[in-house]
Amino acid sequence: MANQLNLKIVTPERIVCQMPIVKLMATATDGELGILPDHESIVTALAVDAVKFETANHEEHFLSVIGGILEVENNNVTILTDIAELDEEIDLVRANQAKEKLEALKAQTNIENLGKDRELDLALLRAITRIKVHELGKVKKTKPKQ
Repeated sequence: MANQLNLKIVTPERIVCQMPIVKLMATATDGELGILPDHESIVTALAVDAVKFETANHEEHFLSVIGGILEVENNNVTILTDIAELDEEIDLVRANQAKEKLEALKAQTNIENLGKDRELDLALLRAITRIKVHELGKVKKTKPKQ
């Protein structure tokens, strides 16, 4: 029985994170998902949301993912996504500006935006997720050792 997982988060531009962890929580397109060492092999689609993971020394980390694929096999957890940002990488001012701009666009009722509702909704969800992950990162704590 293993006591850790090997996490690797990859986008087309870079390896966002590669480290040993003891727990991962994510939102798949069909619900919440918790991964611990010796988890059965799975491949699932990720939703646009926060991913939380914990290191062996009980440090919590948060990541914003814009969908993607999560694979677990032999205590290796791989996330492949187009966009991923760790909480400390998120520019909160820029995320809030994007959110405000997108909310204003959604509030417009003119005909040119009627076909773009889905795109606007997804862009707004991305901005909200980035803000959420930034805030989670600000309050993250190191859990006491048990």
